[in-house]
Amino acid sequence: MTESRTTAAHGGAIGLHGIKKWFGNFQAVDNVTLDIRPNEFFTLLGPSGCGKTTLLRMIAGFEMPTEGQVLLDGSDISGLLPNQRPVNTVFQNYALFPHLTVAENIGFGLKMLGRPKAEITSVVNDMLKLVHLDGRGHNPVTQLSGGQQQRVALARALAPRPKVLLLDEPLSALDLKLRKSMQIELKRLQLETGITFVFVTHDQEEALTMSDRIAVMSAGTVRQVGSPWDIYDRPAERFVADFIGETNFLSADVVSVADNRARVRLSSGAEISASFPADVTPNGSVTVVVRPEHARAGAPTGTSALRGVVHDIVYLGTDTHVHVRLDDGTAFMVRQQNARSGHCGFSKGDTVGIDFSDDVAQILRD
Repeated sequence: MTESRTTAAHGGAIGLHGIKKWFGNFQAVDNVTLDIRPNEFFTLLGPSGCGKTTLLRMIAGFEMPTEGQVLLDGSDISGLLPNQRPVNTVFQNYALFPHLTVAENIGFGLKMLGRPKAEITSVVNDMLKLVHLDGRGHNPVTQLSGGQQQRVALARALAPRPKVLLLDEPLSALDLKLRKSMQIELKRLQLETGITFVFVTHDQEEALTMSDRIAVMSAGTVRQVGSPWDIYDRPAERFVADFIGETNFLSADVVSVADNRARVRLSSGAEISASFPADVTPNGSVTVVVRPEHARAGAPTGTSALRGVVHDIVYLGTDTHVHVRLDDGTAFMVRQQNARSGHCGFSKGDTVGIDFSDDVAQILRD
């Protein structure tokens, strides 16, 4: 399990207590309480319209809560203006000044704070090294690539040494390869600076790659908070399991419960063991989740947990997705890593059996 760091020279612990936000008759955020630790890379993850950006804007001071408190290192900052908070924001469009050089952009915030010229020069040079743009300080920002412009925006936000850096989907405008590279860079910057990062994204891979902890949001509420491992391998409810990655949902009936595990009977008649969250009391009909990479497809046998017919095969280079229509009509996907030949061993129309270990199945809270 990923453990976040608990100490930092800058502090940066954020407390969101009972936060509600209304825009007219629309409630964008509904009673959110979160504690973000110092020196943590914390991600707000969810679909468009779930309230994650509104929450970020309330930490920044661009929006005020209708109810609740925003705390920074234990002090209530809910009523402070953005320029009164030791918090900086990197936006999706970077918001660089096109008429200024790279160095002038990075030093702009320090200049507005009235810092001495020698200090500004020293900090700008440090920032250029930090974001790997040494020697580019005199270049106009308009001559930089999208990835380089994003680094300038990060350097400008980091230059005043804020306690918290807020990032509002800053990678969404980049192409796939550059976006993956910048994910590594962002995590490196957070580790090297020791600043608390709060990152907003709808991209599950981004969240899993960079975060110490993730808060999954839906309809203005937080559905689960945990490490990337918690969120992916131990989702607390159906929404989280469905939103994070790809997964399979199976209907089952509980046969017995013992030692924090349940024995359930699948629609195929096979019985398997499944775990369940601490706040769930499994009884009656339940939903069981199995990730595609945890399942195995092969020739059907009398002991196969599931049985069905292959109706689609999707080759993705590193792996292949085998889509199976189970005997009860349920769709099920098996993800298997590709061998050198690149052939998964199945064809459309094949009848297959599906098996998985007991320790990968989990009962969900609906």
